[in-house]
Amino acid sequence: MLNGNLIALYFFSFIPIASFAQTNSGGYTIKGVIADATTRQPVPYATIGITNEQQMSLSAAYSGENGTFRLQLHQRSALLVIVTSVGYKKLITPISTVNGKELYAIDTLFLQSSTQDLGEVEVIARKQLVEQKPGMLVFNVENDISLKGGTAADVLRKAPALNVDPQGNVSMRGSSTLKILINGKFSGQIARSPADALNMIPASIIKSVEIITSPSAKYDAEGAGGVINIITKKGQDSFSGALEVTASNWEQALNPRISFSNDKWNMSAYAHIHRLRSKSVASMERTAFAADGKPESITQQDNTKDNIMPHGSGEFTLGFTPDSVSEFSLNVNTWIENWPGSYNQTSRIYNAAGILTDEYAQQVKNKERFIGTDIALGYNRRLRQPGQEITLLAQYSPGKETKGYTNSQTAGHELRYKEINEGITYNHEWTFQADYTQPLTIDGKYLMEGGVKSIFRNADNRYNVWAAEAPAIPEWVAARSDNFVYAQQVVAGYLLLKMKLPRNWYAEAGARMEHTDINGTFHRAGTSFRNDFLNLIPTASLTKKLTEEHTLTGSYTKRLTRPYIWDLNPNADASDPRNISTGNPALLPENMHQGELTYSWTANSGFFLNAAAFLKQTDNSIIELTTVDAAGIATTRKENLAGNQQYGVNLSSAFSLVKNWNVNTNLNINHLDFNSSALMIVNTGWATDININTSYKLPGNFAVQAFGEYNTRIVTLQGYKTSRYYYSFSAKKELKESRMTITVAAINPFNKTIAQAEVMQATSFLSKQSNGYYNQALKITLNWEFGSMFEQKKGKQLKVNNDDVSKQSKG
Repeated sequence: MLNGNLIALYFFSFIPIASFAQTNSGGYTIKGVIADATTRQPVPYATIGITNEQQMSLSAAYSGENGTFRLQLHQRSALLVIVTSVGYKKLITPISTVNGKELYAIDTLFLQSSTQDLGEVEVIARKQLVEQKPGMLVFNVENDISLKGGTAADVLRKAPALNVDPQGNVSMRGSSTLKILINGKFSGQIARSPADALNMIPASIIKSVEIITSPSAKYDAEGAGGVINIITKKGQDSFSGALEVTASNWEQALNPRISFSNDKWNMSAYAHIHRLRSKSVASMERTAFAADGKPESITQQDNTKDNIMPHGSGEFTLGFTPDSVSEFSLNVNTWIENWPGSYNQTSRIYNAAGILTDEYAQQVKNKERFIGTDIALGYNRRLRQPGQEITLLAQYSPGKETKGYTNSQTAGHELRYKEINEGITYNHEWTFQADYTQPLTIDGKYLMEGGVKSIFRNADNRYNVWAAEAPAIPEWVAARSDNFVYAQQVVAGYLLLKMKLPRNWYAEAGARMEHTDINGTFHRAGTSFRNDFLNLIPTASLTKKLTEEHTLTGSYTKRLTRPYIWDLNPNADASDPRNISTGNPALLPENMHQGELTYSWTANSGFFLNAAAFLKQTDNSIIELTTVDAAGIATTRKENLAGNQQYGVNLSSAFSLVKNWNVNTNLNINHLDFNSSALMIVNTGWATDININTSYKLPGNFAVQAFGEYNTRIVTLQGYKTSRYYYSFSAKKELKESRMTITVAAINPFNKTIAQAEVMQATSFLSKQSNGYYNQALKITLNWEFGSMFEQKKGKQLKVNNDDVSKQSKG
């Protein structure tokens, strides 16, 4: 938004040209739109001139803020339209008007950026690492050298307002009920496990990350904590590609990508082949208490996990633009995953007197394999009025998951118990969506958006469990088996108003209505359940641009989190018979209300500061509850039991200390207040996390970077997790002639593991567990680019935004 002086300047400079155009009264009018050929966004204040074939000037004008222009003429012969604008190539196009028409509309005129090869040029201006936009922060990651050879999890670790734990689970402001989108699309692989999915997205294809703290009514209501949208690079020039190879003591990866485009077609594809080793150790002691509060039993366990997890993914995108107003797209994304969780564990059980009553070892071979695909078709049409457009989207997402374990218990080198759990789940999901944008005024300052959406999900989970005990081993006995069929249908509609108000005010207000129907059947047990609910989701934001550098925004949003099949599935994981986890078919959605006040300062010097204060109230929370019985066996499942309130502040800043030395930092301070009357639990506490990222550009195309983060203790419903820290150092060398980059990174070089303890407490038990996640690594990455450099094509993302279901937390 421009300040008052600049608006006045444009207004007064327009008067003589407009007056010149209006002297041709009694003629006819030519109208059109000027837009950027790459981004398809309007180009304001472009100069439009009309000449005859002899290049005699007939009329001239400027385009408005929405790119539109109108000119009056008398002459109806062949004419030339000449368009100029700073940063664009001059456009000259002929037109021939039709006799008798009083209003003649020409097709949208697209301007090409004026780029040229230069000699030795020192680039002074650079894109801000963090940008503030209404309702979101944008993290531009391309220049971060430490991310070479990394994954999306490494990218999000450095993004403002986010936190990534050692297992790859992402949270925002203390909440992990987030929705993660890729180019605006919610993928089936993210629905199953975001932590796993982020490991399957190479950092090298990521252009930026949008951290949407206050989603508008246009977004699905799901995702109580907020929305993260990962924007990937798209090819723009005729042909380009890259090959990235990375190797370390913990992972190896191969990431090829290519892109091709011409005037009408745009194609891009990438693949990710990743071999990841994950190792961790844990030591746990849990005391079970009787009703009178006296110790009843003590369980001690030592656990070692060391798994190789090969996986891969690929994406193909094809876009076709037959004319200046239409766009078709096809996107196919597929993935193959293998996430074994095998481990060796020893268990010791003591009675209240401290006497050892049982000791055994167990070896668990845990498999989790998944194959899935997203197939998305999109169509976008810009209509006659500037800014008026319609988008149609459809997506089909089939998937298959094979999950199970084999648990072998031994005592004194004798096999005493064995259990096999095998399950297979088939998922089918269809999504249909239509969005419409309608300017309410000619100048485009008032805009209305609306749309409808329907999602149809079906899942079929079949599981069988067999057990054998000594001395009958290997005579198997069926233990727990069933066929769980689950269906979910969501029908939604929304309306959103966007208003550019006088005196640099901007407002958005909208509402979304969603109806959800959930039903499930256990065929062998002969039981079923069904829930349906209607949710009204209001959203609003108000922004005041104080000056060109300072902006203030206030917003309110309501969000919800629906349970999905992984939350509902009652197939118990009893691979560790003293720590059982299971789903809960009776879960209901949780609701969250959030208010936010944000201040942003973006200085011409490159300094950036964003400060946000927020307040959240979550009702009917979906939480993981652990209970312990008299035998000391713990069972964990999700319940609708606790409400919680959160408030805090986020600070994000980016600046240069001296020339070539850049720093960015993020600070999150949250207060979490759990309150469950059903459990008689009240647990409150503050949590803080801070990270600092600094880079320095050296002569000879060298650059170095350092990153560090620290997280204080954080409270949970039944206890807390202790503090932890993470750090890395990186160096990069560019070989410009061969267009190759070599990056060396050291991750936690002075610590073998990331250590973190977890404490849980209730009236029936006290549990303390110490975890060590191996993460010390030396990583080398080689990146070679060929053809034209990859650039972001900012065309409309014709993909489905299924940000509406609860994710399954990994670990």
